[in-house]
Amino acid sequence: MPGEARPGPRYSLRRRIVWWLLPPLFVMLAVNAWLSYRGALEAVNRAYDRSLTASIKAVAEQTHSAAGEIQVNIPYSAFEMFEDKAQERIYYAVIAPSGALLTGYPELAPPAGLSESGEVLIVNSSYRNEEIRLGAMRKRLYDPALQGGDAATIVFAETTGSRTRLARDLFIDSLRRQLLLLGVGALLIVFALGSAFRPLLELRDTIRQRGDEDLTPVPANNVPSEVGPLIDAINHHTERLSAMLAARKRFLADAAHQIRTPLAVLTTQAEYGLRQSDPEEMLRTFASLLHSIRATRRLANQMLAMSRAEAVNGMMDERAPVDLNALVRDVAMELVPLALNKGIDLAFEAWPQPAVLENGNAPMLREMVANLIDNAIRYSPPESQVTAAVASWKGKALISVSDQGPGIPEAERENVFHRFYRILGHGDVDGSGLGLAIVREICLAHGGNISLRDGDDGRGLCVEVELPLAGG
Repeated sequence: MPGEARPGPRYSLRRRIVWWLLPPLFVMLAVNAWLSYRGALEAVNRAYDRSLTASIKAVAEQTHSAAGEIQVNIPYSAFEMFEDKAQERIYYAVIAPSGALLTGYPELAPPAGLSESGEVLIVNSSYRNEEIRLGAMRKRLYDPALQGGDAATIVFAETTGSRTRLARDLFIDSLRRQLLLLGVGALLIVFALGSAFRPLLELRDTIRQRGDEDLTPVPANNVPSEVGPLIDAINHHTERLSAMLAARKRFLADAAHQIRTPLAVLTTQAEYGLRQSDPEEMLRTFASLLHSIRATRRLANQMLAMSRAEAVNGMMDERAPVDLNALVRDVAMELVPLALNKGIDLAFEAWPQPAVLENGNAPMLREMVANLIDNAIRYSPPESQVTAAVASWKGKALISVSDQGPGIPEAERENVFHRFYRILGHGDVDGSGLGLAIVREICLAHGGNISLRDGDDGRGLCVEVELPLAGG
């Protein structure tokens, strides 16, 4: 249908969680893989650097000087350490204090920052367009005849192919283990998600198996605590629906019970009028029929007003500031014709202080005041007085309606607030027994109180409604 809201696309919470978990896991895997490769390369370098250091020291032990002449003997042991890595190329050089090459490969320069203490310094470098691992140290020869100092420089270098391959093999082994752990972790996540969502699926099946009129609270046990607020909200909404359905059933039951008799009376009167041939009798019959129709209409209107006044129906939710002085005065003016028909003096009294209900439902408050004044007029004898008054003090407003009718015995004053309750002996006045029930329902919905007392001089009845002006 045009304008009808279409439901949005559904999404899987399980899939959303997986998508939130996978990218960080892959990022962590990439970072960890890079760190693993760096760690493997450093471990390989530490292992290989031991051989490189040993070779440098072996050459240094065989380097001596006497009378300004340096003798260098490259021992076989310096190369023996690299025999298991025959595929790698070895470069070396021994450099005199003057900078002259004593033996080895030319242009194999030592790294900067060599210590005079004889410590071996190993760095990454390049030689003949190849990546090498370069180690060097200075050895003091203690020969005063040497020019440029008394320390020779021993340089040893090795290509890094074997190191790189070993580091790569170690990295691949580590990566395989990490991928295996990631796969196991993914399976555990899938299993955990299935286990975590199982209570929700069981809850779904439980709700689906319920009857159409089963509005009992959804059990909150055996569900994750994160779903608890949702269950509470559903139960609160279900409770409101249950109260609303109960009110609807109560209204239908009341309507079926209360309307049946007036309709039967109307049918009987109409049938009786059809059988009459005397015009005067027909007029009397139709006058009685009109009276019954009016009474039935009043009953129907009051039943609808009672239904609207019940808080569960939502009609009381619309609130706004209400001037009670103006509201009671307007309602009294509307009912003046009804009072004049019985010769009743309808008066309105208001205190000078304003009585503004900050949070009130104007239509329902009008219904409440109208019921109070209408009841007072109907139950008052002719040539009497009905007074509607509004007063306010200490954050409260008081609406009172007093009459000079028969009043209500103190023992009956609580019962008259029940639906369709009428006092014996008052049957000569048209009424449905709903007026005061409607008044109390609206009063309670506004956080107020209602009370009945004797009228002035102990005559008649005075109904007082007290409403809080601040909260409404």
